[in-house]
Amino acid sequence: MTPARSMLSSIALAAGLGLSFAQAQQAPPGPAPAVTLPDLVVGADRTPVPMNLVNASVTVVRREEIERRQWRTLSDVLSQSPGISVTTSGGPGKTTQLFMRGLNANHSVVLIDGVRVDDPSSVNGAANLAHLRLESVDRVEIVRGPMSTLYGSDALGGVINIITRKGSGRPTAALAVEAGSYGTVNADGLVSGSYGPVSFAFGGSATIADGFSAVADGRSTNRAPIDYDGYRNLSLNGRLGFDVTEWLKLQWFGRYTRTRTEYDASRAEDPNIYETTRALSTRVQADIELWDGRSKTMLAWSFSETERRDVDEADPFNTVFSPDSRNRGRRMQLEATTSLTPFEMVSVLVGVEARRDSLLSESFNATGRLTSSTAAAVWTRGVFANARFTPADGLSFTAGTRIENHDAFGTAATWRLGASYLVRETDTKIRGSVGTAFKAPSLDQLYVNFPSFGFFANRNLRPERSTGFEVGIDQKLFDGKLAFGATVFHNLVSDLIQTTSCGTSCSTLTNVARARVDGVELSLDVRPSENLNFHADYTFTNAHNLLTGAPLLNRPRHQVNLHANWQPLAGWWVGAGLAYRRGRYETDFSTFPSRTVEMAGYTTVRLTTSYDVTQWLQLFGRVENVTDSYYEEPLGFRTPRLSAYAGARVRY
Repeated sequence: MTPARSMLSSIALAAGLGLSFAQAQQAPPGPAPAVTLPDLVVGADRTPVPMNLVNASVTVVRREEIERRQWRTLSDVLSQSPGISVTTSGGPGKTTQLFMRGLNANHSVVLIDGVRVDDPSSVNGAANLAHLRLESVDRVEIVRGPMSTLYGSDALGGVINIITRKGSGRPTAALAVEAGSYGTVNADGLVSGSYGPVSFAFGGSATIADGFSAVADGRSTNRAPIDYDGYRNLSLNGRLGFDVTEWLKLQWFGRYTRTRTEYDASRAEDPNIYETTRALSTRVQADIELWDGRSKTMLAWSFSETERRDVDEADPFNTVFSPDSRNRGRRMQLEATTSLTPFEMVSVLVGVEARRDSLLSESFNATGRLTSSTAAAVWTRGVFANARFTPADGLSFTAGTRIENHDAFGTAATWRLGASYLVRETDTKIRGSVGTAFKAPSLDQLYVNFPSFGFFANRNLRPERSTGFEVGIDQKLFDGKLAFGATVFHNLVSDLIQTTSCGTSCSTLTNVARARVDGVELSLDVRPSENLNFHADYTFTNAHNLLTGAPLLNRPRHQVNLHANWQPLAGWWVGAGLAYRRGRYETDFSTFPSRTVEMAGYTTVRLTTSYDVTQWLQLFGRVENVTDSYYEEPLGFRTPRLSAYAGARVRY
């Protein structure tokens, strides 16, 4: 056993004394939460709203589904959701980005308990989903469509709202350990409960993996030997609640992640390049409820910091990049919102936010001497309002607007309108919405220069802007045992930022590109009995550059997800899933000049099973990519082949 595995085994054994694994947690006895989350959606209106009144296209993934389908990371969840495609540049821990409704990877907001997870020092502001594990997640809300009115910058494609488990009832504890292909070992745990007015939930996970070479088979452009790209991840999280009075509740949320990832550049093996990250976030929140619940005020302060260090030790194979670069992004945010319901048919949400984003970007030479350093910070201030009007049973209208001021580019204004109508006699819901959104230039795009490469940032960049609409229908039949949904969507994006020439030997960034995305999302859920369910969804996406007519990269034109779960015996579940992708375009840099190529379609199949041996012991296993399909996503980077994993979960 290697020292790393020995250390991980010790961590897992120690965790078993006090941690519980959120995936195995059963609802403990005790009082029910004040808000029944399964019947409500928070992310669509930034306040709990019954699902039948929500006019946005929403997918809710609950704890039960995460456990049954044996998803381990957030990218597992999103890659199997309608309207979303995910790319990973290699194996575990490699850069993972999402493309929602055909828009760019930096056009979605990802929140964990109200805290944005993107790194302010990243190149384009896109969130990297590679390190986000699910050990303490209670539910994931996927809200599609332009949502900048409620969430500000970045929410062109939508919002991923992640809510962690809240402790309640008597304390419970459990632990899960899993091992499998590519030298992978996972250990996850969570302990949660409550004592009187105090609730708590503390969890953690550890992952080690030997991984595999990310370079596409046989296509390395140098003569470096093939090497495996290992990965290490230690994640800790906590949540505390204190019900001070009937009208005042205090909450604290905290997360800490430390990782080490070995990786390769596209088509180039590099035996000694790696990245380390250290990310932490904390949030303090006060909830004040007055006037018999008709007035709800939330006050919050949050802080996050991400430190990344990329090191390329000396070797004869790659000499282009800086041997040591370090980036630190920080974000501090203040929020205040008030939801008022003066009449049963009218509710209004108003809010104000102030956020400071900062970065420190440094490069060092082989001797450790600082060769370049950039520090920058911007404040963003916003006010918003969103009103809901429900004049009749099942009929609901919403209208909202936001004004945001940014230190660099000035003011951006957005708006959103929505409506839905539920025909209760037939359980048919018709919905539609239209709105605008924007993406502020990242700090890197505004301030970080690379003069040795002839690249210079542009402090005069404007925000990217979009206008989008959707129309959909949701139909339930046979008392909800069959549910069907269909949505048509459209997005028009302008002022997209892209690299342009600023002379014979220099380049910069300008707002020159425009894009259009049209698509259809279909979903079907069938639940004939408690021990059998089936899900299918299909997404058609037509995304192209309006200036060149070329298709946008990394967006599959056709995307299908299928999954079934069956319980043949009490305590024994088996599942099968299928993913199909076709019509995805990439840039092939192996030729000069580079060219856009259509990637071959592919199908992957996965199988899962779990068995409750006793009330406190569960055995589980899964097989990924059963057909051993080879595909690259993105081009030049391998993806996992046939692989298997098995483990055990104990709970108390």
